[in-house]
Order: sequence, then C-alpha cells, then structure tokens
Amino acid sequence: MAQDGVSRRGVAPGRRALGVAAALSVLALSACEPLLAPSPGVSAADRAPAQGSGSPSATSSATPPVQHEEVSRNRDRTLSQAQLSAMTQARMSVSDGDIMRQLANTAERIAQNLAAGGGSAPQPTSVQPGTNRALGYHLLLDFGWPASEWPALDALWQRESGWSQVAENRSSGAYGIPQSLPASKMAAVGADWKTNPETQIRWGLAYIGARYGSPHAAWAHSEKFGWY
Repeated sequence: MAQDGVSRRGVAPGRRALGVAAALSVLALSACEPLLAPSPGVSAADRAPAQGSGSPSATSSATPPVQHEEVSRNRDRTLSQAQLSAMTQARMSVSDGDIMRQLANTAERIAQNLAAGGGSAPQPTSVQPGTNRALGYHLLLDFGWPASEWPALDALWQRESGWSQVAENRSSGAYGIPQSLPASKMAAVGADWKTNPETQIRWGLAYIGARYGSPHAAWAHSEKFGWY
C-alpha cells in the first residue's frame, strides 16, 4: 500500500542478493578502501566539532528524535546561496569512483556475512515493515554500521525528504531520499535512480560513508550548517 507517493518496498532476500551481485560487479574498478574512511576532500572547517567522537554536535540531542513514517513529498527547505554553494561543492567532492568503492566494500561484507550464515537483524518496532525507512534500516546494517547509527540517519533523511524517493526541492534541484545534488549523481548506482528508493539509499549511504564516515557525523554537520 502506498502513502504520500512513497513505494512500500521490503528487503526480500532476492532483492538483496541482486543488490549484492550488482555491487560486486564494481570491485574491479579500484582497490578497496575502508568503508568508513572519510573523503580527504572534507575540510576541518566544514565538519561538526563532535565528528571525531561520532556523536551529534552540542546543539542537537545525543540521540536524534525517533521518526515514525514518511511524512512529506517535498519539504522545499530554502538554503542561502552560501549554503547551497557549499552543499553543491560537498556533493561534487565525492566522485563516482568514491561511491563505487564504498559499494564494493559493502558487497564484500554482505558476501562474507552470507557465507558465514548470518541473518538480518530485526528492525526497530517504530519502523513500519515494507517502507522506505525499513529498507533504509537494513541497508544501513549492510553498510557495516551498527543499529545505533539508525536514529541519526532517520532524522537526517526525514529532514531532507521525508524518506520520499520523489521528493524534489524546487529551489535547489536536490532530489530523492538523500537529496542528491545534482540529482543525476545517483546514476552512478543505477539507471533507475529517479524512482527506485533502493538505488537512492545505496547512493546516499555511500556518499555519507565517503564524506562523513558515519550517519551521526552527517547528522551533526546538518545540525550545525543546515546541510550535509
């Protein structure tokens, strides 16, 4: 059942296996790097002070508020010209190669987990099964982050898009669940980036991993600067 234009997608093993196979195909593009290694393009000036500890900044609560459901197709948050310029530079500083390396490392981790007979962790009771949020939670774990990172990711993408894969900010052109700017950056992960929440979430998690190292660090940056 759909709500607010958001598809209800689960995380069936078949879908995840296809995602693994797709990600494995990019292994040959470059040597693997640690999943949580931030991009060297991030300067100390545009990181939140608490990033080193992996916690949100002092202006936010230690644990971001729990969100419950997709709530908006288009927040249309208005950024200043300086904020928009800085956000655009941040997105462009993470290359397609950076994204592919993050996905390759994730694919290796998933394959190792499957080979070891590992299963999926149960999702929080506050997350409705079959939603984009549920998909995001399981992909977060696939990326190697602990469940403790979920509140930060949830708060971040509730703020950015309400977890809607068709959210578009008319003032900036940012698009999708992670509000990619330009929107076409997500094509590095899949040609279906305009409508597929899984493609968007994979790109968004890879971007966070490459630039900030963790959802908590990305959330802290968003709290301080109004963008991530």
